[in-house]
Amino acid sequence: FNLAKGYKERQMAAYSELQQAEFAAEADGYTATKHQREVGTGYFDAVSLAISGGKSSTTAMADSTEKAQF
Repeated sequence: FNLAKGYKERQMAAYSELQQAEFAAEADGYTATKHQREVGTGYFDAVSLAISGGKSSTTAMADSTEKAQF
């Protein structure tokens, strides 16, 4: 609700403020900024690669800019 209201009033600035607050909350243990890790993307990529013999074209983390972050 707050993001939608903020977006109506401040457009993308509201989204940027949300992201900045989430990154700042990492110091308090907030982990959702690492959402790929939170949902187990690496695990599902490994399963896909095992099934496809390493030739899966649908993995999420391969060649991702997010890979180094997580």
